[in-house]
Amino acid sequence: MCKAKSAHSGVAMIELIFAIVIMGIVMMSAPMLVSRASNAGLLTVQQEAIVAGSSEIGMILTRQWDENNTKESLYSPVLMTSEDIDSLNEATDADGNYTGRRAGTPSLSTRSFLTSDGKRLEASSTLGSDGDDDDIDDFNNHTATLTSSDTTTAQVGDYIDTSLQLLTTLKYISSPSNYNATTISFNTPFNTTPVGTSNIKAIKTVITSGSHDADFGTKIKLRAFSCNIGTYELIERSF
Repeated sequence: MCKAKSAHSGVAMIELIFAIVIMGIVMMSAPMLVSRASNAGLLTVQQEAIVAGSSEIGMILTRQWDENNTKESLYSPVLMTSEDIDSLNEATDADGNYTGRRAGTPSLSTRSFLTSDGKRLEASSTLGSDGDDDDIDDFNNHTATLTSSDTTTAQVGDYIDTSLQLLTTLKYISSPSNYNATTISFNTPFNTTPVGTSNIKAIKTVITSGSHDADFGTKIKLRAFSCNIGTYELIERSF
């Protein structure tokens, strides 16, 4: 009487080796995949910070250049600053008298150093808020925090990071001295720090994160500037 032999399934050595190699590749790739996922999240947070900072600066640039430009009864003039008026090449008429306009400005232009009643106004000597947020100066040392009262839902434009902090500062920076030159050299303008007032106000917004500071690695800084050029007069026509 013969006994039947039972067949047992087994794993070939080559299959085992392939399985070990594949598991090794997966284990070696895991840290890289985690790192890429983390970097993608950090990039999203940084992009949100840049958008928030850009929005802050854009809002500030809609304000008047100086408190003395906010007078509703007068057309906003080009304000007087501590930069010498002669260095601005103020235009003269045929008799050599100052017209109250910069060189190259049309005589009919309302962009003048003179207000509609013939006066000249000086720019603010100090940068700071007077509480009404109607001019750029009011946003010097201005802080803003993007927060959410409800952490379970997005309350602030679907931002991932709801603890962005923005600090805005202002300073006067020197403007080019020769307005009649064919080429105006204006190197590293944001690094200049003039004494007193000038015709350009530099705006800097620094964005940090209350919850992602360690990931940022560095603070995000955005810069812009606004010039002392007065404003135009709207012309009314009847049809």
